[in-house]
Amino acid sequence: MVSLEDLARKEYEVEGRRLKPSKVWKVQPKGRKGFVMALFKTPDGKTVRKVIAKVDEQGNIIT
Repeated sequence: MVSLEDLARKEYEVEGRRLKPSKVWKVQPKGRKGFVMALFKTPDGKTVRKVIAKVDEQGNIIT
């Protein structure tokens, strides 16, 4: 099973660059599918949010 810490260690493609997230959190409304959101800081100072994974109804992360 994948954890939030595992997702935080990976690099992702954001605006044409490979970046590691500065913050990762799970968003899941009650009884519905959710997603994992990540916050990235680009070298030019811009902050970008991106969905990096999905979450099923039980709270398991699906990459």
